Amino acid sequence: MSNRSKKVLTTRRKREWGAGLLFVSPSVIAMACMVAYPLVLVLIYSFCKVALPKFDLKYIGFENIRKVLTSSQLPIVLKNTILWTFVSLFIRFVLGFASALILQVDFKGKTLFRIITLLPWTMPSIVAANLWRWIYNPDTGILNFLVKQINPAAATNWLGNSSTALMAVIISYSWMGFPYLMLMIVAGLQGIPKEYTEAARIDGANSIQVFFRITLPQLKGFLLILTLLEIISGFNSFDLIFTMTGGGPGVATETVGLNIYRMAFQNYDFGKASSMGILLLVLVMIGFVVYSLGQRRKARRWQG
Repeated sequence: MSNRSKKVLTTRRKREWGAGLLFVSPSVIAMACMVAYPLVLVLIYSFCKVALPKFDLKYIGFENIRKVLTSSQLPIVLKNTILWTFVSLFIRFVLGFASALILQVDFKGKTLFRIITLLPWTMPSIVAANLWRWIYNPDTGILNFLVKQINPAAATNWLGNSSTALMAVIISYSWMGFPYLMLMIVAGLQGIPKEYTEAARIDGANSIQVFFRITLPQLKGFLLILTLLEIISGFNSFDLIFTMTGGGPGVATETVGLNIYRMAFQNYDFGKASSMGILLLVLVMIGFVVYSLGQRRKARRWQG
């Protein structure tokens, strides 16, 4: 290729890059406004005392972070958040995996089963929350009605009792979220070559062995990503708990997301709320780093 042709090709590529940047620049600017600007603002608020109504700022250093870390409610909020996130994740994975495996089998009524299992996911969260509030209602709820038929003394105020409220909302959240995991797992199962399972069957493997030796190893990387995304979603959950219990009774169902809302929009302490948000962001980033390091180590082992 002559020098002239190379110059023409280089000029053409520069024009293409310029045109591409011009086309994507509106989206980049919009993303910067919607993501970067609020993030920077929250970071600034976390080091300031915010005076309403004009949002006047007074720099106070790490005072907001100190207040958050020394708060008497922080251990309870973190414990609730961890239980909320990981217990619901376990339940959703069990239900999602079971439903996905059932959908891999051809049987009469498979379409109806798929529709029924998808209904919780299609329901708006506020509607689902109010539905479960009615189910848990101590006087007119269907759950206490069924419990009273077996043991009247076991009936209780499920959302008003601090010992049962958190598990009650976890069950509601798991019911709402498992169809999404089911769909993702179904997509992953369909990506596993049938030759693997057929070869295992020929070698005499039973269904349990096929599941643990073929299915799970093939879905391992996919499930790790899905787990990370679901953990982040659990830490940021707000609407279901807010609608069902508002964090009560007391702080029995208070999570990090709800605690940030309460500090900002009920106590109007935007500085402290921003500090809590930054700490949550740091926890999420640590999770991403741990996951990335794990993936790199696996890649090095694979290459070695």
